[in-house]
Amino acid sequence: MSFAHGPAVQDVLRLIDREVWIVTAAAGDDQGGMVATWVSQASLDPGHGVMVLGAAPNHYTAELIDRSNAFALHLITPEQIDLAWNFAIGSGRDRDKLAGLTAVPGLTGSPLLAECLARLECRVFARLATGDRTYYWGQIGAAERRGDATPLREQQLLSMANDAQKTALKANMQHDIAVQTPDWEAWRRELPPLLQPGQ
Repeated sequence: MSFAHGPAVQDVLRLIDREVWIVTAAAGDDQGGMVATWVSQASLDPGHGVMVLGAAPNHYTAELIDRSNAFALHLITPEQIDLAWNFAIGSGRDRDKLAGLTAVPGLTGSPLLAECLARLECRVFARLATGDRTYYWGQIGAAERRGDATPLREQQLLSMANDAQKTALKANMQHDIAVQTPDWEAWRRELPPLLQPGQ
């Protein structure tokens, strides 16, 4: 059976308009952050606040999460789009994305941005590596809503991008695909029986 790919798939996936989250983490003297849209509530029970985050394993922030077993999630407003671009482009290995920003260590040690709509602090209690993504389940340790605005969403971020930002995003994506595809293919070939259909 041949499965669809290419423009038709992208046309459907563009209908999904997730919130833009800024993820921060720190380990020792190292700190970093990135933009993520694969973030979701993972428990309906209010007594068990859990978030799940999907991050590319080659990203510096994922390395910091692995070292610290913690991360912080921040929602921002459309008016704070420049903050999103600061975390979306480039690697934390090349520059400190928190330089010049007001941030304080949270309960888990992850940097908390002062300028945000809302934030969650999470302690990792489970992870699953799937080749091109590592999924982290984080127990929420602290939460703070700091305003009533609507969060910035993925399609807003993309529609407001200038040509240089679009070029940088495309280059980042092409690099990630080149790095991650072999790992994703190897993971698919070697799926443990527990994850195979019919088990």
